[in-house]
Amino acid sequence: MKTQLVNFVIPQDLLKDVDNLAKKQLRSRSELLREAVRHLTTSAQKRRQDFLVIRASGKKINLPQDEAFTLIDKIRSTLPINR
Repeated sequence: MKTQLVNFVIPQDLLKDVDNLAKKQLRSRSELLREAVRHLTTSAQKRRQDFLVIRASGKKINLPQDEAFTLIDKIRSTLPINR
């Protein structure tokens, strides 16, 4: 896998939190941040796929898009990961 160095600004308090978590998980700062970015991108892709499925299903039953969003939010709020 090809890699690239990336520089960005982060508040010191957040960096301390990152470093503390990395230490607790016996990981490097870089690996912890890579995993966080993987999680964010995967979650965004999953949400997009879910949205497309729900939008298509909603169209079949004439469900307005704003009501579909409301249902999605209600369902997500019940998931254990979001509690």
